Amino acid sequence: MCMSFVIGLWLMKLMKWKNVPVSMSQMTFSDHIDPRQRFLYKLSQKPGLEHFKNVILAGTLQDYIVPYHSARIEMCKDATKGDELGTVYSEMLRNVLEPVLNNKNCHFVRYDASFELPKLLSILVWAMGHCALIKSRQFLENFFQNVGLKYFE
Repeated sequence: MCMSFVIGLWLMKLMKWKNVPVSMSQMTFSDHIDPRQRFLYKLSQKPGLEHFKNVILAGTLQDYIVPYHSARIEMCKDATKGDELGTVYSEMLRNVLEPVLNNKNCHFVRYDASFELPKLLSILVWAMGHCALIKSRQFLENFFQNVGLKYFE
């Protein structure tokens, strides 16, 4: 896990937001001692994405809240180490992606985005990168004008 992501989660826990302890332990994959009993692993076993006509994943390296590989549902460096958590993470990826990729009626695409953000070191800038994909009018217009509309015809 990247250091800025860990720091961001630590700050969110420190602020004691409502329902944060439960959701934070689930998001950080620390809600059960057995990785296969954790919420995200069990969620990965449920059907879902394969029922959509289009699955479009967009990620940015400037998002310090959700790791890039997680937003794009792809393998991360730590998962290739071959330890138990790496094996579990690989299983989760297969659980989520295989049904989508095996559905010939489902289009699956990953997109990368980059934004000009202030160079300040603060949690607000980290959140800006996280929110930029959905809040940037320019990104959304460019996406739909150049590629996105074909998925929604």
